[in-house]
Amino acid sequence: MRKQSPFIILFCLLPGLLLACGGEDGVFAYVRNSQGQAARGNVAGYKYEVAAGIFNRLVQARGDFRQPAPDFVMNDGRRNIAWMNPKKRQIGLEEAAYDLCTTFGPDSLNALAALLAHEMIHYYEKHDWTRQFASANPDTEAAKALEGPRDGLPLETQADYLGGFLALSAGFDTYGIVPELLPKAYAAYLLPAQLPDYPPLADRIAFAHNASEHLQKLSTAFRAAGCLTVVGAYNEALDYYQYVLKDYQSRELYNNLGVLDVLSALEYFSPKEMPYALPLELDAESRLHRSSRAVDSAAVRTALLQDALRQFERAAQLDENYPAALLNRACAHLLLDEGEDATYWARKAKKLGQKLKLAQEAADADILLGIIAVLEGDRETAEATFRKAAAAGHPLAAANLAVLTGEGASASGILGFATTPETGVERIDGLLLDDFMAAPDLDMQVEVSKGVFCGFKQRSNSQVVAHYVDENNYAFFLISRENFEGATRRGIKAGDTLDALLEAYPGRHNVVSARQGTFLVYPLEKLIFLIGSDGKMKQWMVYRMKRGEGG
Repeated sequence: MRKQSPFIILFCLLPGLLLACGGEDGVFAYVRNSQGQAARGNVAGYKYEVAAGIFNRLVQARGDFRQPAPDFVMNDGRRNIAWMNPKKRQIGLEEAAYDLCTTFGPDSLNALAALLAHEMIHYYEKHDWTRQFASANPDTEAAKALEGPRDGLPLETQADYLGGFLALSAGFDTYGIVPELLPKAYAAYLLPAQLPDYPPLADRIAFAHNASEHLQKLSTAFRAAGCLTVVGAYNEALDYYQYVLKDYQSRELYNNLGVLDVLSALEYFSPKEMPYALPLELDAESRLHRSSRAVDSAAVRTALLQDALRQFERAAQLDENYPAALLNRACAHLLLDEGEDATYWARKAKKLGQKLKLAQEAADADILLGIIAVLEGDRETAEATFRKAAAAGHPLAAANLAVLTGEGASASGILGFATTPETGVERIDGLLLDDFMAAPDLDMQVEVSKGVFCGFKQRSNSQVVAHYVDENNYAFFLISRENFEGATRRGIKAGDTLDALLEAYPGRHNVVSARQGTFLVYPLEKLIFLIGSDGKMKQWMVYRMKRGEGG
């Protein structure tokens, strides 16, 4: 029985697995069974709609629109299982393969995603390039060296683990699917263990296991990066994003790198320069304690913000229908004192968010437009904007309204944290995080750079994500499953409103905006709450962190 993973990656965050060798026609096929039934027609109806829905989710998760998205087709043949045709810009699935995936029960959609994502990687990574080169230059030594079946194995292995990462980023749990799917597919299609131009079945299963392990390394690093970003460990998060970027590029990764730049730049702004909480940064209350770091802070923050703009532009180039990149770009322009540009990109982000029915992005754009209004002297518009968003349960709206009205600058507002710290007493899924840290039992450990490790432990209703350098540099996160029914010691559980949460936890907290919601980070209680766009809590975490000798 494979181990389930109920988590989707932060910031979005965050992306099948199978082998598929190509034949003389350049088609990348999962199998090539010339004796199988040829397609007599295309498949329509419910099966097609389900498979096409998965396909479209994968295209959106890939977020790479520099080249046309492939077309999806489904037929009634029994020759290829699934395939990618580069000449037709087409990804296909056979009805028999769909039926096979339904035998996985609750994992049927995950199995379909595994097949389709694998073929999608062949398309987007241009795996047909070597064949096209050899065909166009048939008499050259380079072409002779490139052509032949030996180019297939590394491409298939890459399609396995990158396809798995793509499927995960689209919300599908593909861990352990392929080693089960391979033998079932061969049996259903009455195939021998050895097919011409393909590795033996036993080898393919072994390759799938290896690819799954590499996939887990990438996704573990991505999870760690997201957690570290939420708690403000930006330099540490950068190590993990760069590790993933060596293998996989996406709009989310470039967007998150830009967010790290903006958050780092904000450390060089005094509260007087930017007292408001931007839709991608820590909230105003936490920043009331900051001051500019050094005399050259203006130069440092400008360099960071300019780099952030480059990252956001890369993200937008991959997908022009990605409002997060536009919104974050607006934030960077505002901090560069380029108000006109900030307004332009904020309005575009809001319009695009509304068009795509992305409530979080549209609401965040409103918050930013409110901040721009107050900085330009229009307090009335800003207050109306913040009050409307606060009534809808947006955490950043309440924080900015408090700053605007002066409530956020009061002594009680700054010092209003809990009088009785509760660090170390919260349990999730029956686990005390301190007990786990005393004897870590990780499912996987990854060294992303010299001396920098991350890992995870999957549990039935929770997950532990770990970052570790040494005893003075570490971070551990115990994360509940979304909609986990267990409550905190103060009675807060998934589904509770933001007002109920703030009543139970009135203390000082930081607010971090993300595409999937808003995180409220309580440094004293060592708790993190994720608030959805509906203003209700949907996930909570316990964490421990130490950064250097000072903690």
